[in-house]
Amino acid sequence: MAFDADKAWVLWPEYFDISRTRAQGRRVKKGLAVPEPQIASMVKAVEKLGLSWKIEEGKSYPGAWWNKQGLLLVENNMPKSELLNKVAAHLKQMPHVPKQ
Repeated sequence: MAFDADKAWVLWPEYFDISRTRAQGRRVKKGLAVPEPQIASMVKAVEKLGLSWKIEEGKSYPGAWWNKQGLLLVENNMPKSELLNKVAAHLKQMPHVPKQ
């Protein structure tokens, strides 16, 4: 299947941030969440899953409008909850590198 940005899943770093509550935008269990998730790490996780992706820079999560970290569009070939858990599991295995 060719990558279609209009049908792609949107992944925000906030979905994987352990410092956020569910109400603040975290979408994975705390056990799968990581501190300060970065788009670059998310890309590596998505690539390990063999999925197509596209970064949209300068975008900000609605609950954190001041943080223009961007978002990741990912090929839509599985339910979003399954994708989130798989990406989170890969992020959890990566060494944490704090923002500078």
